[in-house]
Parts: sequence; structure tokens; C-alpha cells
Amino acid sequence: MPNTMYQTVEDGLERIAAVSENISHPVDEGFKKATVQLIASLKTLVPRTTVFTRQPDCAALEAESLPGNKLLWGGAFAGRLRDLAPEVILYIPEAAATPMSILRAASLRRQNGGRPVVLLSLQRRTYPGLLIPLLRAIRPDLMLVLSSSGLDLIRGIGCKARRIPLGVDAQVFKPPAPGARQTLRTKYGLPEGRLILHVGHIAPGRNLRILERIADDATKVLVVSSTTTGHHPEVEDMLQSPGVVLMDEYVDSIEEIYRLADGYVFPTLSPTDAIDIPLSVLEAMATNLPVATTAFGGLPDLFAPGGGLFMCSNDTELVEAVGRMAVTEAVATRDKILGFTWRRAAESLLEAIETEIG
Repeated sequence: MPNTMYQTVEDGLERIAAVSENISHPVDEGFKKATVQLIASLKTLVPRTTVFTRQPDCAALEAESLPGNKLLWGGAFAGRLRDLAPEVILYIPEAAATPMSILRAASLRRQNGGRPVVLLSLQRRTYPGLLIPLLRAIRPDLMLVLSSSGLDLIRGIGCKARRIPLGVDAQVFKPPAPGARQTLRTKYGLPEGRLILHVGHIAPGRNLRILERIADDATKVLVVSSTTTGHHPEVEDMLQSPGVVLMDEYVDSIEEIYRLADGYVFPTLSPTDAIDIPLSVLEAMATNLPVATTAFGGLPDLFAPGGGLFMCSNDTELVEAVGRMAVTEAVATRDKILGFTWRRAAESLLEAIETEIG
């Protein structure tokens, strides 16, 4: 990461338009949470940041309406951009850097008088060879990604690219006070004994079948699902195992759920089933839980295993790592995460823009 961080508006950009299709309530999954937190921190660094979205009901951000068509094209919107004259548009597409998202970025650039567009892709995407010449012709001025593998993919279509981190609010996600774990178990009606947590979508690509192998007489698995994306019925049926507890209602204080757990597991392998730096892993680490995770996306770029962080390459290693959590004494996952704030992520984003497109 760069040594010199963006500090004040005097350092460069003064007017930014931040565009994202969907940051509507509830903000309870990785894409929305990352987008809202990044833009909120960006606004503290560049106060003249104007936010556009299709359903501007996010309490954390003051947002204006975005056109609802596939190209984000509209006369009123283009007129608003002319009035604002943002020096750059930051586009965080809901579907990551798909070919359609890249086309939307080109539409945004045209509506803003040809000024630069920066696209932040929260997930990795691959591209058919036949489309690469077209994508090169309409590519954004800069693409930001979250992993080294994502960086290689974007540079493969001839686009400028930089990798940035995400963050976590370590004041919200923190270890429980003495006695709080049991109090929270009682509050949420959860069983006594060892409890391993997973937070995320109920989808086939999340590799949740492994949770049945983790649960046994001594260990229960708690799954807290996103209410944004819906549930895949076959996966939901699979989670009806006696050893798995499914919580499928919106949890306003999700940080309390981390505090009542004894460990966290992230078994996902598919790059299109989570953002490239899974926020649930960062939140679990900030709570100082032992964490067993696949070497997913940008996690190996940011963290070395050890201190209660187990980086696994397959299901067998994940199951073994969850077993080892019970005898891991020197858990220090929180120490690994403390430098990763949302302000730092926003500073990295701005520094990348200043360096690559001025």
C-alpha cells in the first residue's frame, strides 16, 4: 500500500460523484456494507461528494436519484452532473465489473462531459475473449480491485488497475466484556456449549454443506443469513441439520452475534459468491475470534495465518482448523485487523485516483 495517504481536500480532488445502483435498506450484506462505508468515509475526506443511487433511502448517506434504466442514462441526471461538474465519477456497480457495468461506466463518462470514471469492482470477473476488444475500447479510466488475482484479470483487458483494501469498524466490532457472551446467548435464545458462526448468503456457491461436518454433539453452528438476497431452497433445506441453527431475520446489532460466538468459519470458494475481501471475516477478526477461512480473494494479500487465523485450501483443512480452534490459546486476530479502517480504505482509493489519473 502507498506510504503517503490522502489527508485533506487541498491535496487534490474537490468534487466527486459516487454512483451505485443499490444501497437501499437493509444494509446487511457485503456489497452494500462496503459501498456505504467507503462512500461515508470518502465524504469526510472530500465533503463535496454527491451520491447517486436508485433508491435513495440509505440513512447513512444523503443520496440523489439515479436513472433506473440499464445504462443509467437520463436527461435530468446528466443535467445534474453538468451542474455539479464532478472531477471524477466513482462507480461501484452492484454486479462488479461485468461487461454491462463497464458499458455503464462509459455511459457515465459521456454524461459527465468525458471526465474520468473510476470503477471499483468488489468481486473478480473473467471475460470472454471475443469481448476483450470491445471492453478495451470502452474501459474506464481506472479500475480498483480488492485482490492480486483481480488485478491480473483487469490488466488482462488493458485497463489501468490498482488494488485497495477494505476496512472494519473496530469500535463496533470488538471482543465481549466478561460475562457478555452468555448474556447474549440468552438474549438470542441460543444453546450453551461451543458455537461456531457463519454470516452470509444462503446460496450454493457459499460451500455451506461443510457446516454439517463441523457440527457434532459438542459443537453447534450458527448461520446468520442476509435478508437482501433471499435463500436458495435446497441450501436452506440442507441447513435444517440438528447441529445447525439458522437465523434468517434481519439483525440490527450484528456485532452482538459475533460476540456470542466461539469461532468463525468462512468456507466459500466461488469468487462470485462473496466480495473479494469478505467483510464477515474482518468483523470476526475485529471481535478477536479464531477464524477458519479459505484463502479467498484478497485475504492472503492482507493477512498471514497464525494467531488464531487459519487459511485453508480445502474442506478437510477447514474442518480440522475448526477443531484446532478449541485448543488455540494465543488468539490475536484482532491485532491483525486494527490498521484496516474505513478511513484508510478511502484514503487508499483517493491516492490511487490521484496517482493514476491525476
